[in-house]
Amino acid sequence: MGILSTEGATTLTVPHPSQAPALLGGTFTTPWFVVDDDRTKDFEKASYHDEYPHAYEGEDGYGEGLVEGFHLLSLLDVLCNHSVWSEGPWIAWNYGLDNVRFVSVVRTTDPFRVHGHVREVVDRGEQGHLVVTDLRAEVRGRERPGFVATQRALWSTV
Repeated sequence: MGILSTEGATTLTVPHPSQAPALLGGTFTTPWFVVDDDRTKDFEKASYHDEYPHAYEGEDGYGEGLVEGFHLLSLLDVLCNHSVWSEGPWIAWNYGLDNVRFVSVVRTTDPFRVHGHVREVVDRGEQGHLVVTDLRAEVRGRERPGFVATQRALWSTV
């Protein structure tokens, strides 16, 4: 399914990556997203999760349609790229994640979106700027988020 709806989505942009400090304190919301069952199987195959030595099946394990935590984290790149960027020539390098917590189960039937708040922008000189963003995955109709994390991305010019 992928992107389900842009309802309520907001963006956060700057004209050039050198202006990344202007992102500080800004917020964004990604489009609503639903993970497709076929993509879950593809992720399991690509990550060798399909060779897990302690298999689980249906309701006896985690239930049907579970989206594995690392699969959810892998979606941050595509989701956030819809909502926060620079207009100028730039590239954002994945610098890491902190404080990742999987708060509630996300299933392939659950629409979710990510809310982001730029907490810090660190000047790295010629390397560019390290943009630190607090993220929260809202699951439609649920009070508790699917997951929370702090993302670090190094924005630099190309």
